[in-house]
Amino acid sequence: MEKVIVEQLEDKKLISQLMFSLIVPRPIAWITTLSKEGIVNVAPFSFYNGITTKPPLVMVSIGKRKDGSLKDTSRNIRERGEFVINLVTEEFLEPMVKSSADYPPHESEVEALSLELEPSTVLETPRIKGVKASLECKLYKIIEIGETPMDLVIGKVVAFNFEPQLLQSSKGVVGRLGGKRYTIVDNEIEISL
Repeated sequence: MEKVIVEQLEDKKLISQLMFSLIVPRPIAWITTLSKEGIVNVAPFSFYNGITTKPPLVMVSIGKRKDGSLKDTSRNIRERGEFVINLVTEEFLEPMVKSSADYPPHESEVEALSLELEPSTVLETPRIKGVKASLECKLYKIIEIGETPMDLVIGKVVAFNFEPQLLQSSKGVVGRLGGKRYTIVDNEIEISL
């Protein structure tokens, strides 16, 4: 077994590789946001999870562009105060991956990838049509964190849209692994204590 002491590590890229490869599988927040100009942005983030249920809070870590500027998702969340997390299942794997490309702010990934939208229940920001679940979120707090720094976005879920069978089975849901690898839930084990 290899051991790495972070403070003694010269190759800082290895830290990223270890974080992405050892914290697995990670849920994917496929986020839709709306710009001031009304352009819908879609982007996936895999440093995402729930925080608490009372109130229902989620968090997602959003990095900055190489030049240090905000990514469209962070900028739109700051400006509008809302976002939608769309659940990624197997049929949406390819467009989700393609939506991670660096599109210019004036270009919508929705149009570029021929995705369809539908209105959210509470928010002005739309959700992706056909996803099995979406969480409509109001901005709760943004914390700049890390050396880069990153935006740690905390959202309060104000509406859940979901197919009821998800409460019994997560089959088909996509998770992120290290590198360019993903996993699809196909084997669930139920254990009672």
